[in-house]
Amino acid sequence: RGSSAVPSGGRFRCPSCRHEVVLDRHGVYGLQRNLLVENIIDIYKQESARPLHAKAEQHLMCEEHEDERINIYCLRCEAPTCSLCKVFGAHKDCEVAPLPAVYQRQKSELSDGIAMLVAGNDRIQAIITQMEEICRTIEENGRRQKQHVGLRFDSLYGILEERKKELLQGIAREQEAKVQRVRGLIRQYGDHLEASSKLVESAIQAMEEPQMAVYLQ
Repeated sequence: RGSSAVPSGGRFRCPSCRHEVVLDRHGVYGLQRNLLVENIIDIYKQESARPLHAKAEQHLMCEEHEDERINIYCLRCEAPTCSLCKVFGAHKDCEVAPLPAVYQRQKSELSDGIAMLVAGNDRIQAIITQMEEICRTIEENGRRQKQHVGLRFDSLYGILEERKKELLQGIAREQEAKVQRVRGLIRQYGDHLEASSKLVESAIQAMEEPQMAVYLQ
């Protein structure tokens, strides 16, 4: 929270994936960066830093009534329109709402959706990290078991050499089978993460649209 007095060795849980984090001597500056969230923050900062005149709404004009601005939203047709279309035109029997209200509501819903996707991506990344750690543990356990078996059988007679070879092959097969299963899950979650990240990027691009009517269309 901006304090420089965070002691090293502190423990807390990530609010997204609930994974336990231990602060080293670098403190909070040693934590892993979330580039996706940083990009979203940068976009909001850039949007806030723009001059007011640069954010002014460029009104779209109605195709049916060229002199009328698009200023309302038809809830039934889910399309922005003008006041004359509501009074005399195609939307006269429809329920409408002010364009800014619909714009703010839908943009808020999209923002919430982005937050959910980001949180989901964080959880998926945490799962991938855990599975990679499982792979390393399996490989390390397999290495230790091979070494143990080797030390035991090196002291025995040649009659046991064939048995030694069989046990080592069994360990290797079990290790490979486990690693392959976990790596298959890593690939599956990786594909999910890639697709979800593309969806987040697309949603962020939509968030950058300053024109309400174009955004809602």
